[in-house]
Amino acid sequence: MQNGLIVISSIGSIAILFVLIPLLFGSGSTMPPRLPETIPFISNTFQASVNPKAFYARALKTMQRLDTEILRFRLAGRQAFLVVGEKKTNTLFRLNSGLSVDYYYHLLVKAIIDPSERDMQRLLTDVSGRAKVPLPGTEHIAEKDRLWAAWHRIFTENLLQTIPTQDMAALFLANFAAKVTELFNVGEWSTIRVVEFLDRHQTECAARTINGSRVFEENPEYFDLLKEFELGIIPIAFGPPKWMNPKPHRARDKYLAMNKKYVTNALRDFDWNSPEASAPWEPVFGSPLIRAVIRWGLDINLDIDTISGFFGVQVINGTSNTVPASAWTVVSTLTCPDPELLTNIRREAEAAIAVDPKTGERVFDVQKLAASPWLQAVYTETLRLRSGFCIIRDAVRDTEIDGVSIAKGAIVQAPIPIAHHDAVWEAEGYAVDEFWPHRHIKVVGSTDEKGHRAEKVEFALGNRSGYYFPYGGGITMCPGRHFAKLEIMGTLALLVTQFDIEVVGWVKHDGSPSDREARNGVGMAVYHPDRDLKVRVKRRY
Repeated sequence: MQNGLIVISSIGSIAILFVLIPLLFGSGSTMPPRLPETIPFISNTFQASVNPKAFYARALKTMQRLDTEILRFRLAGRQAFLVVGEKKTNTLFRLNSGLSVDYYYHLLVKAIIDPSERDMQRLLTDVSGRAKVPLPGTEHIAEKDRLWAAWHRIFTENLLQTIPTQDMAALFLANFAAKVTELFNVGEWSTIRVVEFLDRHQTECAARTINGSRVFEENPEYFDLLKEFELGIIPIAFGPPKWMNPKPHRARDKYLAMNKKYVTNALRDFDWNSPEASAPWEPVFGSPLIRAVIRWGLDINLDIDTISGFFGVQVINGTSNTVPASAWTVVSTLTCPDPELLTNIRREAEAAIAVDPKTGERVFDVQKLAASPWLQAVYTETLRLRSGFCIIRDAVRDTEIDGVSIAKGAIVQAPIPIAHHDAVWEAEGYAVDEFWPHRHIKVVGSTDEKGHRAEKVEFALGNRSGYYFPYGGGITMCPGRHFAKLEIMGTLALLVTQFDIEVVGWVKHDGSPSDREARNGVGMAVYHPDRDLKVRVKRRY
């Protein structure tokens, strides 16, 4: 659209120039390109709401055609920007940038946890940020009322430090290995569907590792209600009101009621002065992370509804994205065009296994797993292709992004589907939308004094940080990302070392044959595969 609208009068053909665009968008000479739409002010909003995949694909093509890292459009009547690239994206992750995530974070808290009105107001009132130093202008907020800073500290201590994260990952892998031993006999062939198998058993093992075992033993329907609720989170947070779409709200209410009943009863008997309260794991509240979350809620006098909501959300945090991501790593590895990929993965995984000389038990050295190049490459390629959420920020004051003026009230988005499919990810012979972990591998050669040449492979993300951020960025970056990485890579490593595997073929989720491979389906941050892979497995030891 040009910087004005020419209306030709039918009387005298007098041209009258109305300068409307500068009023709506600012000066066209300084603003970035606009994302075209068929019906002005309507088409982009409609497509972004009902078909975000198509919306982001169209925006990416427009960015590439115009050779720009920023587009503007109108979203529900508000000025909005789509950004990609290191400079622009990293602005969203900086403290004090004038861009805030709080509004959207609070929507999710309300949708998933449904705190009491009193507690929700307390959470909304704390605008001091998550960092140790409060945001400018909020220094008056007392330390005891800085709820989000204390919350952030809990996750920093329990999920961002190496030892507790590796301990939790090792416990998860031990639980999963025990489950495999329980379900399969050595040397016998069985047929499973990969996605179904992980959806059931990885979910259970991860949830027990994080939240303890008793809540699931006392509530056999827990995982069924969890799955129903997961599908409803986005509609609850960003969709129509409850009276227009009651189903996801009912699923949420059942799930939260179950957690409330459990936490209420568990707290009556739990001794915070007992050795179990400081143990690496215990059955009632599981990990130190969960005990710290519950202790935080009790210390600041949150209502039991809110505390139990925070308890239940950790099951979602620990499974809703890692399980589908793990499924993608397995099915993609087994069907990769390179037949050597599975061999490379298995070799790395076996090299990370340690055998106890007394018991003969095989355990993974999770530190070695985390440093394995091919495992890292598959993990990275999976999150590149299968992450589908969008980083969103509100401009709470006039600011700028890489020289572009952003007015207060605007929305800024950094969509992962755009960044992760940018041309920077091209690899010779393989399009950006194809699974090819080799794009994250480089071969390094060296020659010794006798002239002998040696080569090794290394994982290399390259200089593409502005185009890869599956966990977000800045202080609000997902605190569970290190555990998630170990869980996803460890699941793949466990399966390829425990089993000989033969691919049968792609099937639909009801088990019937499929005429195509899996594509991205629904999901929160990671898309679920919309197909399953049937395989024959034989336990090796």
